[in-house]
Amino acid sequence: MPVVIKPKALQKGDTIAIIAPSEPVLKIKELEKTKLCLEKLGYHVEIGENILEAIGDYVAGTPKQRAADFNRAFANPDVDAVFVALGGMGASQILELIDFDTVKKNPKIFAGYSDATTLQLAILAKTGLVSFHGPNAMSLPDFNQTGYTFPNFWKALVATDKGLTIGPQSKWTGLVPGAAEGVLVGGNLSCFCKLLGTPWDLVAALPKIYGEKEKFLFFWEEANEHFSEVMRNLWQLRNSGFFAKVSGMIVGKLTDIAEKDYSAFPNNKVLIKEISEPFGIPVLYGVDFGHDVPRATIPIGVKAAMDTEKRNLEILEPLVNA
Repeated sequence: MPVVIKPKALQKGDTIAIIAPSEPVLKIKELEKTKLCLEKLGYHVEIGENILEAIGDYVAGTPKQRAADFNRAFANPDVDAVFVALGGMGASQILELIDFDTVKKNPKIFAGYSDATTLQLAILAKTGLVSFHGPNAMSLPDFNQTGYTFPNFWKALVATDKGLTIGPQSKWTGLVPGAAEGVLVGGNLSCFCKLLGTPWDLVAALPKIYGEKEKFLFFWEEANEHFSEVMRNLWQLRNSGFFAKVSGMIVGKLTDIAEKDYSAFPNNKVLIKEISEPFGIPVLYGVDFGHDVPRATIPIGVKAAMDTEKRNLEILEPLVNA
């Protein structure tokens, strides 16, 4: 039975591996800029061997090449954290090639968002390792280092004490009022749903990791989809029985979500309320994460509390080990 595993806190002088399990890095100058940004912060950087091996503009080499970079990063004792370079659509192609035993034996910080959700959820399902839904590596040089996204990302990676609070930078709305506690699970909605019924299905694995009685805070975001597809995915989760385990819902940025096929389609807030209200699930809406900025870093797999009146998310346990 998997048990929850936390990675070691990141420290100055540690080594960060950057890999591309999905989209390739197309411009070496951009990669060099990211490497320099991390080095100036006091870290060593290792670049995945196949990060520039573009097949077209959509994947960084074959599934074997991308999986090899992933497995090497976790197997290398000199690497302390693994950052995903970019999002995309190819992470699901490498799942059957990942050495999850090595991941479990060598737990490390794993951070990224978008298509990285596929890997983060599979890692939690197979190993119990906590990971971080936060900025992808290639975007780090673009953030104001004294703003919201950048400092909150690094703060999460060193949070050895409980009590970390994630608050709003933009307007968060209590769509369905209430407060709830539970284990944070989620990320990109499409990626979450695509794992249902597979060997990496997190919903099926949750009782084995956390026990039958545990409740969950489901956080999700989406980009570049019709809202009818978003609705279909939410109903898939409802029909799977997942929402019976959900104590609270945290909706991030819905970026470039529009309904082009149905002119009278209800707006997203109406549909989210229709999904959540029958289960008594409070909903915090418009939270700062997803395919837009500012972008909070949300840990996957740790206990937290949400409150629609306070409009914040409070982490109730350490995210990493000292």
